[in-house]
Amino acid sequence: MLPGPTISLPARQLFALPDASAARILCTAGCLWITVDHDLRDVILRPGDSFEGEDARRALLYATEPSTFTLLAQPQRSERRRLSKNSSDWSRSPIVWAATRAASSD
Repeated sequence: MLPGPTISLPARQLFALPDASAARILCTAGCLWITVDHDLRDVILRPGDSFEGEDARRALLYATEPSTFTLLAQPQRSERRRLSKNSSDWSRSPIVWAATRAASSD
């Protein structure tokens, strides 16, 4: 898993990740409330907690207090299958980096 950008959100700010399966979300400070489209579960992350989406669905991250998290890029399902057979390196998911650019431009 490749290290990704660290993102800071003020309290009550929302961050949209278009594909929850493209990254692992690692909370490093604060508290994040995560909801994924068409998933009945809600997830709360505290520092040290992480979340990995299973499907290519949008995830909304809401900072209940000033929060910081890191996105760790992970290969997509077809890429994961290939990597399990071949240990060659993979490139970062463009979906994760597009979401990061959008958040940093706010």
